[in-house]
Amino acid sequence: MKKIIVLGLFTIGLSAQSLQAQFLFGPQAGISYATLTGTDLSVNPKPEWHAGLLFDLGFGKHFSLQPSLLYSKRGYKYDYQTSTTTVVSSDTTITTYTTASVDAALGYIDIPVLVNIYFGDHKGFMLNAGPQLSVLLTNQSVATATTTVSTNQGTPKTTDPEKETEFKINPTDVSLVAGIGYKLPKLLLVYVRASTGFGKVQQDKTILKDGNEGRNFTFEIGAALTFGGK
Repeated sequence: MKKIIVLGLFTIGLSAQSLQAQFLFGPQAGISYATLTGTDLSVNPKPEWHAGLLFDLGFGKHFSLQPSLLYSKRGYKYDYQTSTTTVVSSDTTITTYTTASVDAALGYIDIPVLVNIYFGDHKGFMLNAGPQLSVLLTNQSVATATTTVSTNQGTPKTTDPEKETEFKINPTDVSLVAGIGYKLPKLLLVYVRASTGFGKVQQDKTILKDGNEGRNFTFEIGAALTFGGK
């Protein structure tokens, strides 16, 4: 009986040591390009950045679970045009043209939980995929709307631009992340990945009157320093 207990404790100790030996952590950072999909808007991405902490818990030689905690900046620009024609009387028609310029500047807390598949023994080329929860932390987006009015198709008269400094964005988003990477035997890990959101991003109906809210799509390139492991 004592031998069985000692053998069991020894096995547990080896298992714990094995798991500990495959645990990695460290800082990660990179550049990001964000845009919107599922919309008719012509969106221009702005280069931004992301940074945070990476954790990697290995299971065997070729698999690991990799959660991260990141602060991610996302930015994009687009112009949006609408027109409305109102018949006032049989001989008077008023056409209103509205041009909105949106400059989105967003900051998210991203929590991706990825499954890694390594081609080598917890090193070399890797594939990964998994879900990501994003929580909106900062929103410094600005929408500038300019309106022109034309009566009976005459010369348009332009109004003063109106700025909306609190362009409304959904507070959370859930995405699917997938990518590739390469882990050196020691310290450095590099990655390229993309994430696509499932929910609508923009909430502002003042400008977006026809359902062009869009979904997040972000492309990222980055690197991480990994400590621990074997």
